[in-house]
Amino acid sequence: MNSNDIAPDSSPAINTQPPKMEVLGGIYSFDWAHENVQIILERLREDSRRTVTADITVKGNPEGHMHMTKLNLLATRSRTEITKYLRERCQRNRDWDAIIEQVCVMTLQTFRAGEPVLNLGELSPPLEPIYRLYPWVVDLEPSIIYGEGGIGKSYLAGFMAAMVDQAISTEYCRPIPGKVLYLDFETTSETAARRFQALTKGFGFEGKSNVIYRFCHQSLASDISEIQKIVAEENVALIIVDSAGPACGGDPETAASAISYFTALRSLRKASITIAHRSKTNSVGPFGSVYWVNYPRMSYELKKSQEEESDVMHVALIHRKVNDGQLQKPMSFKIEWHSNGAVTVNTERLESIPDFITELPLTEQCVAAFTEHGPKTVKELAEITGQAPRSLSVTLSRNKRKFRRIGNQRWDNVE
Repeated sequence: MNSNDIAPDSSPAINTQPPKMEVLGGIYSFDWAHENVQIILERLREDSRRTVTADITVKGNPEGHMHMTKLNLLATRSRTEITKYLRERCQRNRDWDAIIEQVCVMTLQTFRAGEPVLNLGELSPPLEPIYRLYPWVVDLEPSIIYGEGGIGKSYLAGFMAAMVDQAISTEYCRPIPGKVLYLDFETTSETAARRFQALTKGFGFEGKSNVIYRFCHQSLASDISEIQKIVAEENVALIIVDSAGPACGGDPETAASAISYFTALRSLRKASITIAHRSKTNSVGPFGSVYWVNYPRMSYELKKSQEEESDVMHVALIHRKVNDGQLQKPMSFKIEWHSNGAVTVNTERLESIPDFITELPLTEQCVAAFTEHGPKTVKELAEITGQAPRSLSVTLSRNKRKFRRIGNQRWDNVE
């Protein structure tokens, strides 16, 4: 016999006790401490005939890696083939029939049980939503930022990710620090690294970024098992998906693609920011399907103002939808590319950017117009703001603490 061959032990098998089982991110791990056996099941799938399959990996001591194959959890033949192979590879006598039976039964019971039923009256939820990045990203919930192409969506999402990654708090936002995973469906690791290093350099961290990256070429739903594994192993707190269209793996305008995407995203149980291109002008949400509006807990539209050949871009973040709370006021950011390779992102007064004035509430548009142009008639104010004279008249009349008449025709801010 070759010294490298394994001689099976013919002594009677000992009684096999149930293993320690752990389920994390869709991965089922089993450990028989007394048997020195570890088994991992991943990529569990149940087809239309209720056949449940999984990839199984078996390790032992002193054998090391013993076997990796696909297991049909409900097929006796599939189990028998695996146990036969393991007995031939085994250096210790183990009851492989009992071990594989335990794996199949415990996995199926857990897999099919799904989530536990909870009594809502016995829970103690926080009084307010918990934000992974206040006030933009609710923890454990999906957020979406959408807009036209080339308007800084990836940079703004990267800016938010950097704040969570580097634990940066400012007067306008604060994070719960954590690991960030960037799922890239559009560019390359070189492009993403250059972007994130420039952003963190702009924060003064010398280009260091702890954000982990994954190049993606399958739809999120198709690749979800591997992503679940990464999220669990790396203890990811925030996920950036760039961008929604290719991550769907189909036509994002259809309900089926949107539902498939958000169902997969929901399985991760983490805060997320999805970047999406806007497909139709003046549409509510990035795409035609209503699910792109209904599924995210927070939705933001991004608009840009930039002069030609300028290293400065102004972007307005407009809160379009919230499930729990109030809509936030629009915010404007100044994104600037510097000669030293750094990119800085700073807030600025939205009313200071003419292209964004119309995003302010009507009352604030009037205040900004009077501040810049002085007293005006309603007709003149309508020409400046582009708003209907009737709406302006109602707004001015109802806000006596902010506006005052000058004579019979003109209005101005209250001094």
